[in-house]
Amino acid sequence: MPARFVCSLTLVHVAALGFAFVLLSVPLWGQHAVMPPTAESPADLANNPDFELDIFVRDQHGNPLDAAGAVHLSSARLNYNAIVPTQGASAAHFFNLGFGEYEVEVTCPGFRRTTERYSSGFSHGSLPIYIYLIPESGPVDPASPSGGLVLRQELRAEMQLGIGALNSDRYESARKTFAKLLRKAPGNSDLVYFLGETELGLQHPDVAREDFQRALALDPNNELALVSLGQMQLQNGAPADAVISLEKAVSLGRAGWRADFELASAYFQLHRLSEAESEASRAASLAKEKGATSLFLLGEIQYAEGKRADAKHSWESILKAFPKDSAVFVTRKMLARVESEGLEPSPSSDASLPPPPAPDTNPVTFVEIPWVPRDTDDAVYDVAPGVKCQAESILDGALHRMNTELADFEKFTATEHIEHQDIDRYGWPGPVKSHDFSYVVFVRPLGKNSFYLDEFRDGAGTLSGFSDVIISTGLNSLGVNVLQPFYRNRFNYSCEGLTNVRGQAAWQIRFDEKRDARGGGIRTWRRGDITYNIAIKGRIWISSASYAVLRVETDLRDPVARLGLTKDHLLVDYGPVNFSARNAQLWLPWSADMYMEFRGKRYHHRHFLSDYLLFDVDTTHKISKPSEPPASPVESSP
Repeated sequence: MPARFVCSLTLVHVAALGFAFVLLSVPLWGQHAVMPPTAESPADLANNPDFELDIFVRDQHGNPLDAAGAVHLSSARLNYNAIVPTQGASAAHFFNLGFGEYEVEVTCPGFRRTTERYSSGFSHGSLPIYIYLIPESGPVDPASPSGGLVLRQELRAEMQLGIGALNSDRYESARKTFAKLLRKAPGNSDLVYFLGETELGLQHPDVAREDFQRALALDPNNELALVSLGQMQLQNGAPADAVISLEKAVSLGRAGWRADFELASAYFQLHRLSEAESEASRAASLAKEKGATSLFLLGEIQYAEGKRADAKHSWESILKAFPKDSAVFVTRKMLARVESEGLEPSPSSDASLPPPPAPDTNPVTFVEIPWVPRDTDDAVYDVAPGVKCQAESILDGALHRMNTELADFEKFTATEHIEHQDIDRYGWPGPVKSHDFSYVVFVRPLGKNSFYLDEFRDGAGTLSGFSDVIISTGLNSLGVNVLQPFYRNRFNYSCEGLTNVRGQAAWQIRFDEKRDARGGGIRTWRRGDITYNIAIKGRIWISSASYAVLRVETDLRDPVARLGLTKDHLLVDYGPVNFSARNAQLWLPWSADMYMEFRGKRYHHRHFLSDYLLFDVDTTHKISKPSEPPASPVESSP
């Protein structure tokens, strides 16, 4: 029997956990008000104001609104009720506020009404809060999962034969294979995409375009079809149409460097040079050993912008890093041109730029299915312009909120459902193997200002046929440990700005484990009796209004050669659940995904909780499984 691997998050003073596939969950972060220690009348609070508050209203991209909105701030507990219109920079200013919980409601013509809760229990009144609005005409759920049909195991073998024929330029054979498979699985968008690639190989571009469009009708988020369609639109002289396809492919985050390269080319044709430079730089970084073409395009964009020194540096990088690439010949010509013209731009000197060399890949054979989200260093997120933030203040607010909630609970139980899939070398997922566990977490204090979670699994010993290779434990403590003072000194933190998470304004904070950190970390793998500390990096998203953690995502800081671990990507989304008996909310996991690659093999795990049962000092409440993330910017509980 193969040796079992255990990947875990280390818990302080907790014995090693021998249970399998633990859900990433911090189901103890509440939404109820954090009240001051002594009750005061509304009149006393009005006579002794504690802080002022700026509320900024932004569109879904983080930009100030063109139209004026109305911000309604109210608190039944504090007898406060005020409506203030947004002024310059879409801001509403409130003053004479006492500590407590408030409801923020924002209305603006052309946008959906949005409501969020704001708790001022922690003294972060100097920090503004941001509210994102979604247009009334916006999609119902832009982050809805794709509806592509997963192929049965017996069909996947035929699929690989078709891909092999496609990669060998045997297009007729590939077309027959994919057409046959489509009759058995007509709803699979990837099959339609591959059929389009075979038509490209057979020099049938019109038919290929129809196939790509049909694939997107089945699954609007099919990244490969988006890239291929965008490339065709670009080649046919329609860069504006190409931008629409390629921007979506890039935003999905799994299409690879070619999507960024094609988008940079489309921006370049439209003379959107700043955006083109950003995308070309990103493409060169992602392409790694295939980055010569992207670097050449980057140099051309910089040359057109008048940044001759930067262009020269980009082209010289090709000669140094890719001396045998086909792009070297045209690169030398451009460097000679720069040398003859000098580094200062002259009028119309960029009028006859040569086209960039063709990418060092055959688009028809670019057929690996994206199987894992981008690494933290490669992922790109839109942040609101002109919004500054300090990581420490935001982390302190989130820590205060979390610790306040953890203090109210002793134990949490649930039924845990886990789905496991092997991923083949083409990126295709195998059949789903599932298992259920009884899941128990005890909340333990750690010193004066920290907590840790003590986890148990019932049923992990009955995993025959489920997975005899990988066992993951302790994952639910991730969000807790990233914030706790005990571990804070292990990490570097930086606030990258304000972004949009499921329609909510959220602070985006990047973290990475220090190289000189001592002792055990928060992420470990174990093989047999040997435990490996795994250094991580990632991001945490914290609501700007409530300081609830909305999402956590981590990656390996470095591959772990001695373990053969090259990918360990973790993602968990959190959302609110109401407790009517206490007039409170807790933030529970909606979903958790784990992607792993070691010893050349790939795996994907998905985790779900249901039948939640929370225990606190006074009361027990039972709730059902949370619903999927709702479309409305007001996140309702199940």
